[in-house]
Amino acid sequence: MVESIVGVLVFLLKAVQVVAGSYAAFKLGLYGVGYMTKNQRKIDEAKDGMKNVVIGIVIVAGAAVAVSWLQGNIGF
Repeated sequence: MVESIVGVLVFLLKAVQVVAGSYAAFKLGLYGVGYMTKNQRKIDEAKDGMKNVVIGIVIVAGAAVAVSWLQGNIGF
């Protein structure tokens, strides 16, 4: 019973990682186009957006590491 719950949670985490990675790649592409413009306001917005995307990727990766660590230490 517990193993099936853990399996579902791991599956959901991997699904969130796929969606977050795809969305991050899309947003980085948009911010990259904005960064190449001559408008200084758009360049600043693109820099801030890129920082936010990197923070989001770090959070998602940290969640994956935390789940792996918990699985190893609890024994699931």
